[in-house]
Amino acid sequence: MDTYVVDAHALIWFITEDNRLSQKTDQILEEAERAEAEVLVPTIILAEITHIAQRKKIKVTIDEVLERVQQGDGFIIVPFDFPILQIMLKLPEEWEIHDRIIGATAYYYSAKLITKDEILRESSEIETIW
Repeated sequence: MDTYVVDAHALIWFITEDNRLSQKTDQILEEAERAEAEVLVPTIILAEITHIAQRKKIKVTIDEVLERVQQGDGFIIVPFDFPILQIMLKLPEEWEIHDRIIGATAYYYSAKLITKDEILRESSEIETIW
């Protein structure tokens, strides 16, 4: 079974059925709901979604996101811990801090990163999917 790390926009767009989500990403996240794929959800992503939702920038609440993630057997929430911090420190300093944490999480778990973020997609350190 393949392992992926999901970024905030991909998860939000999946839950809200936004047409900006790529077909491939939609398929992977649907597979995670059925436990046919393993999608890691970094805690920094949940914090980012909380911030965006509280500012009313999206049409979903953090509670709705958490409920959806908890219902999908293939979604696994992973912490930002010391080993990931150590990897993060080796990633490009010009990346935003949350991008470095997400990238480090994908690297640590040898997972493919689901993201539309061009900066992350241009990285040679992390395999990305969109």
